[in-house]
Amino acid sequence: MSGDDPLSVLSGDDPLAVHVRDRSPSDFSLPSGPPSTVSLERCQSLEWYAKSQEHLLKTSLHNPLPTEVPPPIAALGGNHGDMHVVVLIGLPEVGKPFLAKRMRQYLRFFHGASCALFDTATHTKDTIEENAQSLSNALSLWLVKAPVSINAPKLSIVGSNVHLEPPSLNRSLYPSFRASGMSFGEPPPSPQLDGDTSLPDAAKVYQGQKVVDSGRCAIVYGSDTFRTFTERWSGSSKERRRWIAESVKRISPNVKLIFIEVKVSDPVLLRNNISLKRQASGQGPPDEEHYLMVEKSIREYAKRYVTIQDDGSEDDMSYVLFINYGEKVVTNRMHGFLRMRIAQFLSTIHTETHTIYLTRHGQSEYNRLGKIGGNSGVTEYGLEYARRLAKFAEETICKEDGANANKARLWTSSMRRTNETSQFIEHPEVDADGDNWLQMSHRVYRNLDEIFAGEYEGLTYEEVASRHQDEAFLRKVDKIGYRYPRGESYYDIISRLDPLVHELESYHEPILIVSHQAVLRMMCAPPKKKKKIHPHRQPPGGAKNDVRSP
Repeated sequence: MSGDDPLSVLSGDDPLAVHVRDRSPSDFSLPSGPPSTVSLERCQSLEWYAKSQEHLLKTSLHNPLPTEVPPPIAALGGNHGDMHVVVLIGLPEVGKPFLAKRMRQYLRFFHGASCALFDTATHTKDTIEENAQSLSNALSLWLVKAPVSINAPKLSIVGSNVHLEPPSLNRSLYPSFRASGMSFGEPPPSPQLDGDTSLPDAAKVYQGQKVVDSGRCAIVYGSDTFRTFTERWSGSSKERRRWIAESVKRISPNVKLIFIEVKVSDPVLLRNNISLKRQASGQGPPDEEHYLMVEKSIREYAKRYVTIQDDGSEDDMSYVLFINYGEKVVTNRMHGFLRMRIAQFLSTIHTETHTIYLTRHGQSEYNRLGKIGGNSGVTEYGLEYARRLAKFAEETICKEDGANANKARLWTSSMRRTNETSQFIEHPEVDADGDNWLQMSHRVYRNLDEIFAGEYEGLTYEEVASRHQDEAFLRKVDKIGYRYPRGESYYDIISRLDPLVHELESYHEPILIVSHQAVLRMMCAPPKKKKKIHPHRQPPGGAKNDVRSP
């Protein structure tokens, strides 16, 4: 994984790795032999499988014809799935950049999709035709490693009317790739190999095969909707959306196009979006004059903007109508795994501030003994932490303004040590926002349980390193992909957290989650911003003092 990847949270000293740090692959009885028909180096460079599986794909005396590539998993789906282009459209100030970034974050982490953001506002330096060619080239080079030429009637705007003119674009002027128009959150891809979406050579004999649907996903949005109205990729009219559909087909007939139209009719929600955008730019809260000015500009824009039609003329396209941030979600032709996951994720997202408090359980008996996994209770230090946590929950989580009670939630795993850690948290009925609310109602989720160490449950790290040196080495070289024998890997945790994140996104109240180290690592990984750590004291011998890492 690259250094800027959110999963770099897994890096650092590892007690188990200490015992194998000075060893090399030659010290272990890993199978070796002539290369398979599929280059292992090529597949691993594309991350087709977990690195800890590599030795299983080589020929050996007992397996001269090994499996060339393991079955795909969702976490690595971006390297061998389908290609998608998602275009966010709608009026100004509805939060399209926010949705684009959150969607990229979700699809990359939970479904392994390789995602890139394309801002139409960065392609407005030349004529409309040249700007369209620039963005089309950027998309095509990222998706299929080849430029694309525009060969369609161009659109010209006269007032609010749209009419067609013959093409007059000199396509030879725009063969190059304009990297400045791409916003990846990752380095630009190499045109030679990295991120290659083709199947391994030996696998190409199986025509028509289908793999995990995550693949590569290009997300097109506009950070300045007013300025990009006339641009072809803005999707601000029916004709422009048709042009986008034809352009995507020219990139590749295998690329799936999705339109997401964001609609905000709630005036309170609209003003909240205006305020958030202004404050994010460092200008401070807007005054009433600013609100009125922006709202007037939006009304003028709406006179020329054409929403997705419900008369059947656009029913052949895949689209989502995202209304008032989940109040209503309308889908059309959203078939396929990734399309359905996008629609489901959109139904839960909102722009309101939502505080999530994450804590590991107090010190357990197995923590004290240095054992892995198990279902032990907490020690006396763990009980002290539980009492302090209950006080923190009452004074801070349930009274975020410092005085008045607000609604709050409590989630824990199903394991004994997390339930004992939350045992002193009170659950009174409070009158909040005019409702009778059971405060910190305790909900138990098995999805939050610690990573299952399989055959190594109840062992110490020293025992694992001495008895199973090969496994210790494999875990050292690939901590995220390594799966304990008859147990789990970090990829398995990501899969079981996915439905939980959908539910978590839908809530507006502050929530306290009491879980385990491996699970909390994965929950902290998607947000790449700096995490705020509350300065309350950790009891001596508490969970944070145990540096061992599952």
